[in-house]
Amino acid sequence: MAFIADRRNATTARCAMRSGLELQITLCVDAPPPRVSYFCVWCPSERPTELATEPCIVAAEADLFVFAAVRGNARDILNLDKTTSVFIYQAAGGGGCGGAPSIRRLGDLEPHFSAVYNIGLLRHSVAHPGGGGDGEHGHYYIVTLHPGYTSSWEYVLYVFDSMTGSWSDRTVSLGPEHRHSQFNCSPSKVVVLGNGGLMAFVDLWRGIIVVDVLAGGDDVPARFIHLPRALRSRRIFRMDAGIVRDVVVVNGRVKVADCFWFNQQQQQQQQPDVIDGGATSNVASRLRKVSMWSRMATWEEDDDWRRDYIFSVPDIIVDDDAASHLELLPELQIDGATGRRTLRGLHITRPAISLNDDDKVYFMAKVDPWDKRGWVIAVDMRSKKLEDVGIFRAERVIGVDLSYTLCRISKYFSTSTGKTGHLKRQGQFCTEYPHKRQAGRELDGAICAPAGSDDGTSMDIEDIDDNMDED
Repeated sequence: MAFIADRRNATTARCAMRSGLELQITLCVDAPPPRVSYFCVWCPSERPTELATEPCIVAAEADLFVFAAVRGNARDILNLDKTTSVFIYQAAGGGGCGGAPSIRRLGDLEPHFSAVYNIGLLRHSVAHPGGGGDGEHGHYYIVTLHPGYTSSWEYVLYVFDSMTGSWSDRTVSLGPEHRHSQFNCSPSKVVVLGNGGLMAFVDLWRGIIVVDVLAGGDDVPARFIHLPRALRSRRIFRMDAGIVRDVVVVNGRVKVADCFWFNQQQQQQQQPDVIDGGATSNVASRLRKVSMWSRMATWEEDDDWRRDYIFSVPDIIVDDDAASHLELLPELQIDGATGRRTLRGLHITRPAISLNDDDKVYFMAKVDPWDKRGWVIAVDMRSKKLEDVGIFRAERVIGVDLSYTLCRISKYFSTSTGKTGHLKRQGQFCTEYPHKRQAGRELDGAICAPAGSDDGTSMDIEDIDDNMDED
């Protein structure tokens, strides 16, 4: 979560916004997930109202994250030319070079940030392992991919090189099999594949565009990887796909988590439930099933998507002896057959796959989508067990129209900076500012810290389970 508050510890760093106003940022790291950490921004010389709204983290990788802050009124948040400043924060000790945390404000936002999403980070040491001297430890790239101007299968790739401080741009073209009027891919997430400069630009409804962002030439070839066919059949384009899906790369495998649901009436009609923006319409039995898929990140021709797990949410085992912090949850229903408590009746969304190779997925849980209190729950997909619970404060959240992210930045914080203090949270906040309302999509610093159609078809409920192993 993000707050406008004056908090300082060993993670604190300062930088000037494009207007000259000094901005301070501090990370307050809680225990590991599912506890939720937060970050705070503050303008030391001005009133809090100088900031239009709480900032948002738009990309995170290793010891780096990119965030946007807006000066002025909340309605100015989309005015990239005049009011929005985009920064990159680097943790102390980032890249193995030690030192204090730092912030760098990026320059002109247009055309590189035509929207503050679809942004990726790549460390030079990942793209070129075993390379050079001390200067390379802090070397990184920021990448964005935007639709081209002439056709749906062409994109413009922008790459910022921290060593030169400059942007470059190239055309990215998909193969001839995708060059038709029905092709559509609108990435909203970027992940590092860990193989040279390969990065994946993910449309959570349709598929993945794989690009070598460091390749030379003016026209860079790209590859499009469809999501599993069973997932492509369940798409609601007017809904934020992050409500029900996530994609990460862990130890050389691309992992996809998917959750889908049906209420009793729609189950008879064989139609999926509909979520519109932050609101959920007529969800009766809440979440029905969760599945996880994976394949190698090398995209070898003989490799394909593999369904690793699938089960119904009521099948998740709630073991009083094994799960931690169950007392934080509301009173749960009792399964009449087993006598155990069950998650049936909870509204569960926002899957976030663990960045460790432990087959764990985190979910947002609420009794009702509009509740002001929620929980982040950790589920072991292998054993189907609820493992842990953390509180998610949703006073400023509209429905489930909010996203959080997992990141590894806390492991890069250095205690050798000479600063005193710790990274833990300092007290509680009043979570509402009278003049502020949530604007747009907010991303946590770490659970820490898309329209049209291509070749998809409808699928009956019975067909979903029968075809889950198909591509």
